[in-house]
Amino acid sequence: MPPKSGEEHKYREIANDLRRRIDAGEFNEKRKLPSEREMLKQYADITKSLMTLRQGLGVLRDEGVIESRKSSGWYLAEWKPIVRNALKRLSPEQWGNARSMWDVDAEGRQWEVLEAQVDFPRIPDDVARVLDLEPGAKAWRRDRKYVVDAVPVMRATSYIPDEFARDTRITEVDTGEGGIYARLEEVGHKPVEFREQVRCRLATPAEANDLGLAAGAPVIEQHRIAMQEDGRVVEFNRMVLDASRFLLVYDFKR
Repeated sequence: MPPKSGEEHKYREIANDLRRRIDAGEFNEKRKLPSEREMLKQYADITKSLMTLRQGLGVLRDEGVIESRKSSGWYLAEWKPIVRNALKRLSPEQWGNARSMWDVDAEGRQWEVLEAQVDFPRIPDDVARVLDLEPGAKAWRRDRKYVVDAVPVMRATSYIPDEFARDTRITEVDTGEGGIYARLEEVGHKPVEFREQVRCRLATPAEANDLGLAAGAPVIEQHRIAMQEDGRVVEFNRMVLDASRFLLVYDFKR
C-alpha cells in the first residue's frame, strides 16, 4: 500500500536527519546504526510507525549509504561500487577471448545470471525502429537479471534481428563462451561500433520490486546499440541498473 502524503513527508524527514548524522560521523566508530526499536524512540516526535521508519532507512539504502545485514541490523554501507568501464568491457579482446563482459565489471566478485529467458515476440515499435525493422516485426529477445555478491543489480533485455540470430546459439539460453558478440562474429556479423545512451530516473514499481529497491529509488537506464561494419544494428540492449551500485566510467583517447 503506498504511503499517504503525510507519511511520505515523515519518512523523508527521517532519511534526511539520519543522513545528516552519518555525514557528521556519529556512527563511524562501530559503523552500526541503533536498532530499529531504538531509532523509533529517537524519532518518536516524527512517527510511531515502524513501516515509516523502514521507508526512511530504505531511502538511504538505495542511495548506497547504509545496508541491512540479516539478523544483525543496519550498518554504514561497505558495498564496493561495480565499475562499469565501457571501453574495456566492449573491447573485442574481451568477448573475443571467450570472457564475459561481467568478468570486467565484477572482477574478483561473485556474480550470476538469474531468470534468463529467450523468446521470439513482436517487439515494441521503438525497438523496431532502432533495429531498422517494420512496426510489429518479431525479433529474438534475451531477458536476464544480474546478481553480484548475492545482490540484484541489473535487468537487461537484448533484441537481435532474426536474420543475425537464426541457427545460432543466440536463440538458446546459454550462448556459449564469448556470449552474443562471439556468436555474431562466427556468422559474419561482428559488432565493430557501439553507441550508449544513459539517463537517470526513478524506478517504476515493477523495477523496484524486481531489483529489491524502495519505491521511487533512482535507477540508471542504459541503452546500447551494437553495429556491424556496414552500420546495420545487430543488437539493441535496454538495461536498468540500481543507481546506488554502479560507477560508470568512460575513457577517451585522442
